[in-house]
Amino acid sequence: MSENTQKLRSLTRRAVVHAVDDSGAEQMVTVEAHAGYPRSKVPVHQQFGFASHVPLDGAVTHVVALGGDEADLTALPPSNPSLAHMGDLGEGESIHYDAVGQAVYLQDGRIVRVIAHSEMTVEIGGQTVLDLTPELATLNVPLKVNGTITATEDVTGNGVSLHDHVHTEVKYGSDTSGPPKS
Repeated sequence: MSENTQKLRSLTRRAVVHAVDDSGAEQMVTVEAHAGYPRSKVPVHQQFGFASHVPLDGAVTHVVALGGDEADLTALPPSNPSLAHMGDLGEGESIHYDAVGQAVYLQDGRIVRVIAHSEMTVEIGGQTVLDLTPELATLNVPLKVNGTITATEDVTGNGVSLHDHVHTEVKYGSDTSGPPKS
């Protein structure tokens, strides 16, 4: 094998990820591309607007020797093929997922599906405006509806049941009775 071929082959290699340091402005990994030769503080080249912290057990990455310099490594974002990869996507579809199966799925150019393990919150300006669990949906801002609201169960407003309330000062005929009684 020629010297140039060997140099090209050494520019990039697969490495096992042993540690992830996600505490600073740039994520760093400790990797081992050759048995017995770990490298620490290797920066991870992550695209803008997306960050992840890979589960370590089974994590791998590719490292690149920048300019052919073994002292100047950078790592591609690590993956973990041993954990649940969410595949079977149609052409043009995307999914953002984690190790337990939570996902934001952009499907068919028509549906945005969110799969949450136990709770989903929406925050605006540091305040939780929507909190969803399997048992309860809590909206923490006033609600404006332009359309019809249909309820299959009773609706209660300010302690007064829409279905089972009674009125005070009941009158007969076309007279108006008093307000609902709580």
